[in-house]
Amino acid sequence: MVQVLSLPLFITSSISILLSFFFLLLYYRLTSRHEESVKYYLLFSLSALVSSIFLGGFAVLLNSGQNLNYLNIANRVTVICAMYTTLLSLHFYVAFFQYKAPIFLKWCYVISSVFSLLAVVPNQYFLSKEFHSTSAYYTGLKYGSLFQLWGVWILVLAVYCILILVKVYLRQRRRQENNKTNAVLLLLLANTVWMITGVSDTLTGIQIVDLPPLTWIGSFLVISTIAWVLVLHIDNLYEERQLLSDRLLYDHLTQAYSRSYLDIRLSESIKLMSRNELTSLSVCIFDVDNFKTINDQYGHGNGDELLKNITTIIKENIRSTDCIARLGGDEFVILFSDKQPDNHALMIVERIRKNISEMRFGIGNIKFNASCSFGIVSVTSDQLPMDDLSNLMLTSADKALYSAKHKGKNAIGIASLYDLA
Repeated sequence: MVQVLSLPLFITSSISILLSFFFLLLYYRLTSRHEESVKYYLLFSLSALVSSIFLGGFAVLLNSGQNLNYLNIANRVTVICAMYTTLLSLHFYVAFFQYKAPIFLKWCYVISSVFSLLAVVPNQYFLSKEFHSTSAYYTGLKYGSLFQLWGVWILVLAVYCILILVKVYLRQRRRQENNKTNAVLLLLLANTVWMITGVSDTLTGIQIVDLPPLTWIGSFLVISTIAWVLVLHIDNLYEERQLLSDRLLYDHLTQAYSRSYLDIRLSESIKLMSRNELTSLSVCIFDVDNFKTINDQYGHGNGDELLKNITTIIKENIRSTDCIARLGGDEFVILFSDKQPDNHALMIVERIRKNISEMRFGIGNIKFNASCSFGIVSVTSDQLPMDDLSNLMLTSADKALYSAKHKGKNAIGIASLYDLA
């Protein structure tokens, strides 16, 4: 009959192995598909796998009863896995928090390997194949002096885990990384519980106290906490990549699209037009008249505010199918794409020009007027194909802009398809 005490161990063992496979899959996806350097995901996956074996082995140990063969295997498995679960957690903290301890880690693996070899073969110095009444709740194997040394070694690993977390916590406090300190405190608490429960089981094993098995609680708590920390890490990775994507996609000052996005959008629009999904395409390049004078007279803060306000005006007047991008400085591009025969680009640009010229700009008590000059070029689907059309349209719109400047500024210059040749 299965012992009631062993049921939580079977459950937590199953959860741990699922976590192991889940984070192994994440490790594979992040490294192979996204080229992320996340070795600690693999370390946690191994730690969760070893912890699963430890929890399962402990459950079998509790149900061994008077079967010495089962007890012999289960006891040795738990001894080895308890050690490597702690060691892999230590390795995870070193890797995840970028804590430099490479030489110490190597020696940890060497010493743990020696203890593993001692645990595999029955011997009077470590574990004999003999019954030893551990407590009223379960039975273990008779142990020797080296087993006691193993207990000290486990304690050293556990203490070092806590020491690393304390140092990481203090480092993050100095750097004022408050968003990460809560996760470290949670790990610190979980590892402290793990160490306390481990000491409790050790004292039970040498018959100083008589308590039910508790170390599995601490072990599973650490695994669950690390899994939660990695979930938060995935969220942070997504936010960082989203921020990087936004920086590539948008101009940081005006929140207009970037030049790189404009190139992509223009190329895609030309492809759509070649498939007759768009009837016409217009490119409008514009800049602020006398922008240098505005900066010199009213300050760069007012100049930046002017660019942001103009971008807002553009966005309020163009359609959802259109877009505005900043080329650099005070120069912008509006891309108009139409699915209907009527081309509304010129009408929209005239409305934008009028709104800008009638509006007062400035910060605080400083108020001034500004205007923009525009250059437009349009093509229709029946005028394709044409080599390097995107660059030709931008070049022609730029020429139309300068013709508007020569007209006296605050004007619209128009280029025809023939200007592209």
